[in-house]
Amino acid sequence: MRRSSRARSGPTTDWFPDLDGWLRPFDPRFEVGARFRDTQRNARQYLAGLLLPGSRKSMDPIGNRIPEADGDRLQNFLTDSPWNAEEVQQQLAGQIAERFGVPHAVLALDDTTFPKQGSASVGVAHQWCGALGKTANCQSGVTLYYVLPFDRESREMVGFTVGARLYLPKKWIDDGPRRTKARVPPSVGYEDKPQIGLELIDRARAAGLPHRAVLADAEYGRSGEFRRALRERGESYVVGIQPHSTVVARAGEGPIRVDRLIPTVSAAEWRSVVWARGTKGPMTVELVRYPVTVWHEGKATEEEGILLLERRSNETKAYLAWGTGALSLTEMGRLMRSRWPIELGYRQMKQVLGLDHFEGRTWTGWHHHMTMVAMAQAFLASRKAERGGKGGPPPSVEQVAEEIHARVVRQILRQAEAATDPKVREERMNRLWALHDAPLVIRGGRITIADWRSQRQARPLRSERSDEPPK
Repeated sequence: MRRSSRARSGPTTDWFPDLDGWLRPFDPRFEVGARFRDTQRNARQYLAGLLLPGSRKSMDPIGNRIPEADGDRLQNFLTDSPWNAEEVQQQLAGQIAERFGVPHAVLALDDTTFPKQGSASVGVAHQWCGALGKTANCQSGVTLYYVLPFDRESREMVGFTVGARLYLPKKWIDDGPRRTKARVPPSVGYEDKPQIGLELIDRARAAGLPHRAVLADAEYGRSGEFRRALRERGESYVVGIQPHSTVVARAGEGPIRVDRLIPTVSAAEWRSVVWARGTKGPMTVELVRYPVTVWHEGKATEEEGILLLERRSNETKAYLAWGTGALSLTEMGRLMRSRWPIELGYRQMKQVLGLDHFEGRTWTGWHHHMTMVAMAQAFLASRKAERGGKGGPPPSVEQVAEEIHARVVRQILRQAEAATDPKVREERMNRLWALHDAPLVIRGGRITIADWRSQRQARPLRSERSDEPPK
């Protein structure tokens, strides 16, 4: 049975003070409806459930683990509550700009996929699924990442998710019954991923996020309209392209498809540049670049930029760059490689924060969950950034999550030990019982975490039972 929720005097999480203070500026965004205090409280509980340990981070398991939370109320918070996910994302981007924004940061655009069974989940379709490495039934979301490189020569960077939107395939657009069941707003029409990406970039610009370039893979860079829109906005870019479908002309030469140009590059032209220094020494990449004019349908276009080629062991990647002519080849290599944290961010959000654990099927639920995961990731990344500025390499997001978990344990222990009322002490102990794999022990008037393993063997825990993945 699910634990019932008990009334509280206000939207606080006194056992998780770091989170409570960080989330407080967002409270006005959750002041919707007659029971907005419940909405604010549910936001804290769901965010805590994403941040703290748990093998399953969907609504019911979080409702069973987090003190005073309730799965039904969390479901209402995600799928039915009228708080605006886009406005919360926009405020998050603004706060990141204020606290961490620097001119040499970059905006990295990419999409992530969520394998699904059946056809009811909003936006699900048979499409390319990067999570599985093949075409499969899945959802696909477009996200924008704000990547903050460190000043020193290092591969360690900090990234924040500053925008996310679900891609709605064409087959969904005119399917009225499916749209209605998944609660897709009538105003949502078809937009391809580059169009969605431009909207996220415009929101980042409106939030005041300083940056020097936009980075994206060939899913976005292959679109001439996308690149043109970036130039119209004055946005420098380094974007992947498809060599077999991109035609360029070097100075004094005729047009040639990029995949046919690549074999003509001589061995002497390739340069090995150090783009970062890792724990095992310099990290290098082999590059060559040419000033080019892009051709389309047999004619030269107004797009003049840099063709950047990256030689890998099994293939050669191609990129088009604009607004980067003043950079050296080494600087361009570092800029191009600044996109990698978004892939690391996806992996961390899935492994640590339950990005792909959401089991709802509606448009609102998907965007609410993605927004809360983005906030949880920003909470961890902000502490990573703060730690990284104190000398030495920054900690990983996983290390930051472990440190936060330890602080929560110590905070609850202090509250329990300071309590003179046995009922209050028991309530604090029950919190740790729900949050962890074993109960606490009182010895000599002090609460300790000794003998957890032996007691665990003697008695299965509620959190273990509720964390089983759905059958």
